[in-house]
Amino acid sequence: AHTLMDGQLLVQLEEAVGSEHKVRAESLMKGITEALRPIFGALPKNNMGRVGPASARFALHRLFVQRHGWQVKGLAAYGETWEGVHPSVALADRIPHTVKHLFDDKLDSTGLSLHELAAFAATLEHMIHSEAMTRLQAAYKLMGDEPMQTLQRDEARRVIQTYMAIYVIGLNASATTRSKAQIASIEKIYPGWNDTLNFLDSLQLELVGERPKYEFSDITDVVEEAGERFGRFQNQECIEMKKMLVKLEEFEGSGRVRLADFYGSALHAGQWQFSESVGYLRDLGALDESESSNLRVIIPNYLNAPSNCMEPSAYYGVCCIDECEEVLGYVEREVKAPTATPKEIANIFINVPSASLAAGRKLSATSLRRLEELGDHHQGHIPIHGRLFAQWLHLAYPRECPYPHVSGTIRPKTAKDWMEAGLPTTARNEEMQQHIEAERQMLSTRNGTNEEFSSAWWSMEEELVDAQ
Repeated sequence: AHTLMDGQLLVQLEEAVGSEHKVRAESLMKGITEALRPIFGALPKNNMGRVGPASARFALHRLFVQRHGWQVKGLAAYGETWEGVHPSVALADRIPHTVKHLFDDKLDSTGLSLHELAAFAATLEHMIHSEAMTRLQAAYKLMGDEPMQTLQRDEARRVIQTYMAIYVIGLNASATTRSKAQIASIEKIYPGWNDTLNFLDSLQLELVGERPKYEFSDITDVVEEAGERFGRFQNQECIEMKKMLVKLEEFEGSGRVRLADFYGSALHAGQWQFSESVGYLRDLGALDESESSNLRVIIPNYLNAPSNCMEPSAYYGVCCIDECEEVLGYVEREVKAPTATPKEIANIFINVPSASLAAGRKLSATSLRRLEELGDHHQGHIPIHGRLFAQWLHLAYPRECPYPHVSGTIRPKTAKDWMEAGLPTTARNEEMQQHIEAERQMLSTRNGTNEEFSSAWWSMEEELVDAQ
């Protein structure tokens, strides 16, 4: 029965996206299935071995972050629970309603198998491919070239650069001649443009080489690969930003920066990007207010916030890549189940890899004590896809793993959305100065420790990704 249902869903999908794309979808499926397998294997399933809507959404969100550094619209939770919406919202209105309903009905009734989840992801990647083709045709037209024709290498390079300009500015994929002025001033609009040109040149060399003429398929290969790799390339900026924040840490390994030092670096050290207003930082979930007289910016929450995202596509944003993803992925591959005992988790963390903490790092006494607390709370078996385990990961890896706010308590938005609501995203210079002055007066009276600080925001409120 499973294969029959799988088959029915896949036939409908094929009809929706066109059977000529079947070969492409099938080639995608293999890589997607392998990437999803460890996530799927560790998620809670029903008695048919399938995942429900919340787990499906969670798995798909993480798949695209892992594969391309993409935050697919409608998949990221952004401060809400995972069961808030069905993952099919990511497909928007771009596939027939019949197919969308088929997905939703399947999710609600029997759930999805690994194969069906991979088919959903391949459908989404296929739609993103179609959007890239629309964007490429617009680039040809803007350069005055006939779409799909063979071009001399230099002309092809210009078309590829125009395509990328449309992409990074976030123009509509079918950009028109009105977009020419924006593209001409790309260096002012997008400070990383020169680095992006180098990225494109090396991609061109790798994929097409020194050939004097480029076929349309060559150009397609370059722009597709550029979209798929841009998230990782762009993440270099995030890595640099993290280094700056770590230098400002309240004390080594705390994963927090005093708001006064954050603003001080903006006013006195040329780090102009560290100037978000208190209200905006709070809504992003990047502000630790556990001590009202000493507000702090939480490094991983700040880095992973939508304020650091670009929106090049109707389907996804390119954001900083969540470094905790690597840690959780490692736990999933080791545990291969939805829950683990405190002892199993402690043993796993002897070898866990992480971006800024050496493998084999000994867990602190506090971390081990908290792990036992979680075990007691869950009768010995800790769900690895829940708020409490995420909170424990933040305690163990405060620079990599974001603090998990209780759903509904934060409202992360892009700077554009915040400004459209008439709210200031940046603090005025005098506000920043006030925080710096207040902190100077407080410093002489404070001598806290990391242990005290970590207990101030610890809460035993659980929220499971999927509570089946």
